This record gives sequence, structure tokens and C-alpha cells, in this order.
Amino acid sequence: MAFRILVADDQSETLAALAALLQRPGCTVELVTSGSDALRRLLQEGPFDLSLLDLHMPGLSGLEVLAQIRSMGLMVPSILMTSNPTRAVELAALELGVITMLRKPIPAEVLQIVVEQVLRPHIDRP
Repeated sequence: MAFRILVADDQSETLAALAALLQRPGCTVELVTSGSDALRRLLQEGPFDLSLLDLHMPGLSGLEVLAQIRSMGLMVPSILMTSNPTRAVELAALELGVITMLRKPIPAEVLQIVVEQVLRPHIDRP
């Protein structure tokens, strides 16, 4: 089964690192550098099996992207990334259905485990 993962972050080094960690056979990793681009891709070029959204991006924040796609009834498993998590952001993210929040820089092992947990139900389907 082929998977599509959207990664949105305004830091090119972070995008490159995440793309390298997420590359695997049968998986397409698509990269964008703003919340506005993430929203456009999610709405116009979906479906995606997973999105990783940075909290702070130009245009729209990761939370704003999530709020907009949820308001349109689109459910994409999403992970929110930030270097400065706060309790208020964590609560808002949970209300929007985020799977988890990951603190940047994200350890490779943690990212692999979380992505595997998200995609496993699709892999295990007959």
C-alpha cells in the first residue's frame, strides 16, 4: 500500500531532515514551507495518510491549518511539531484531534515510532 505524508515547516533544514527520516518504500513525502501551502495541498491534493505540521509558520499556523480542515469535515491524522510547547497549545491541539505533539528537534526513534503507530492500521488491513 502506498502512503502520502505531508510535512509543513518553514525551516528548510527541518524539512530535509524529516523527509530523510520518513522516506521508505511505498511512501511519498511531500514538503511545503507555509501553513497556507499546507492547507491548499490538504484541500486540493488529498487524501494524505498523515500530516506533520509545524506550529509556527508563515501564513497560517499549524493550529490554524488544523482548525480550517476540521471545519470543512476533512480528517487527516496529524502531528503538531513545535520547539516551545505550552499547555494552552497542547489543549487546543487535542481539541482539534491532533494525534500527538512532538518537541523539536524530534529524535529519529520517536518520529519512527509515532509514524508507525499512525500508519499501522492501514498496513494491517487485509
